[in-house]
Amino acid sequence: MKTGIVLRQMLRERRRGVLWWSVAIAALTAITAASYPAVKDAGSVFDQLMEQMPEGMLELFGAEGGITSPGGYLNSQLYSNILPILLLVYGIGMAAWSIAGTEREGTLEPLLANPVSRGQVALERFAGTALLLTVPMIVSTVLLIVTRSTFELDELGISELILVGVGTYLLVLLFVSLTYAVGAATGSRAGAIAVGAGVAAGTYVIFGLASFVDFFDNVRWLSPWDWFLSNSPLTDGQTWPAFVWPLVVIAIAVPIGTVILNRRDLR
Repeated sequence: MKTGIVLRQMLRERRRGVLWWSVAIAALTAITAASYPAVKDAGSVFDQLMEQMPEGMLELFGAEGGITSPGGYLNSQLYSNILPILLLVYGIGMAAWSIAGTEREGTLEPLLANPVSRGQVALERFAGTALLLTVPMIVSTVLLIVTRSTFELDELGISELILVGVGTYLLVLLFVSLTYAVGAATGSRAGAIAVGAGVAAGTYVIFGLASFVDFFDNVRWLSPWDWFLSNSPLTDGQTWPAFVWPLVVIAIAVPIGTVILNRRDLR
């Protein structure tokens, strides 16, 4: 079987799903951006509200730089919470299906009956997951770039929006890669979702409580959310941990899951 055929099949089968997810995320992005002029006009009210909140809460919500500037607004309303969470729901579900889900459905073994190795199937399925995940992220980023003048966000440069989009994508792909690895290694779709979602939620809690609890503050460097959000992406600029450490985790998790899949008995 030719290289890439599994990938193309996956992209073809999943095109409708990624279309609807892209539409939903585009709508979210447009609504968020369109709301900024109203927030900007009520700037003093929001600034006073922010001053009354504990520093840790501001950090958790990505509002350390305030929410009346374009960067602070998008940090707090989009990139620190709802956009990564939606992409995680989409990506984790797809990664859990890619190997473990199809194994449970009974469709993986017939595929492997063709002249194709397990490793090829697994890696092309992960590549398909990664590629499909880029589509809604690109849609969101391009939409912000195109509408930034319309919605008074033109203070933000195109390069800044692209970098924060890449940082968001890598953050999500890290947890997606863990989901894939567990699913490939165990054949358990539920276990894969539990690990991917559990690690994402657990490390977010560590990041969120770091400003309130000394123990969490000492280990916050382990949290991918801290790599991404410790410097507010659009107000302080992205730093290298947001790009390098996710790639390191992905480069470790994906081969481990694939190697274990090659060695275990399929159900």
